Amino acid sequence: MIAFPIQSLMDEQACYDYLLSVLHPQGLHCPQGHPLLADQGAHDRHRLPLVDYRCKTCGAVFNLFTNTLWSKTRYSCATIVLILRGVAQGVPTAHLARELGLDRAHLLEHRHEMQKLIEQHFPPQPAEGYDDRSR
Repeated sequence: MIAFPIQSLMDEQACYDYLLSVLHPQGLHCPQGHPLLADQGAHDRHRLPLVDYRCKTCGAVFNLFTNTLWSKTRYSCATIVLILRGVAQGVPTAHLARELGLDRAHLLEHRHEMQKLIEQHFPPQPAEGYDDRSR
C-alpha cells in the first residue's frame, strides 16, 4: 500500500510540487517536448499554484496537467492528490466521491483511466515460484 503524507500534502503548493514530481519527473515541458526555461514567467496565473506557460520555442500553452489524464480538469491539486491516495488505498469510488464532494460517475471514469495506466506501466508479475511453462 502506498502511504501518502497527508499533513504536508494538503497545502496547495505542496500538492502541486508533489504532482509535478510524479507527472513530470524530468521537469515540465510543452506538448512538443521543449523544456520550460528556468527564468520563464507564467502566461496565466488565475489558478495559482497551477499556472499556464507559453512555450518560447513553439508558442504552445501548457501546464502541469497537459497531456495527462488530468488535462482540462477543474479539480484542485489537493483534490487530485486525495483522489490518487483513495484509489491507491482501495477506497470504494462511491465513498471517495462522497468524501470529496465529487460526482461518482465522473470519478469512476478517472479511476478506470488510472487503472489502465497502472497496468500499462506496471504489468502484473507472476507470483514468485510460479512456473507459467506448465500451462
